[in-house]
Amino acid sequence: SLRAIARAAGVNHGLVHRHFGTRVALVDRLLERIAAQWTAEVQLSGDFGRAIDSILGTPVEAEESASTWLRLLAWSLLTDPPGRSGEAQRRYATLDLLPGMLKDHEPGEAAITTASMLALVFGWRFFHPYIRAALHLEGESFETLHDAIRRSLRKLADP
Repeated sequence: SLRAIARAAGVNHGLVHRHFGTRVALVDRLLERIAAQWTAEVQLSGDFGRAIDSILGTPVEAEESASTWLRLLAWSLLTDPPGRSGEAQRRYATLDLLPGMLKDHEPGEAAITTASMLALVFGWRFFHPYIRAALHLEGESFETLHDAIRRSLRKLADP
């Protein structure tokens, strides 16, 4: 609730309500802010591999938890009210920059390749605890598994 958010932030509930109105509006603003930062980073580098790496994160980030952006994205997808499904995600879907950055790919192929890569990245970031447990990989170092994901991503990007 907004009250819980205000309490966790150490501010008055009225202040949060006045600036954002609703919890959905607050999440919307956070998604907007994170998307703008990531877009600036991607446009500055212009490098597809670095953009994917920034989403994949470091092994430490991925092992500890999903990043703020991924948690917000998941929460917004899971709590979208009926009739608004995916609205916030479409507004801040700066991922659409990625296919144009894939060299030596036709536009349609670049979008499909990007979608495949993002599915692997998001799947790993969200579900790695389950994947590791289900496949009895707890004994493997997380860095080894993370590097294997990175190698698979490079293979997907190679036409």
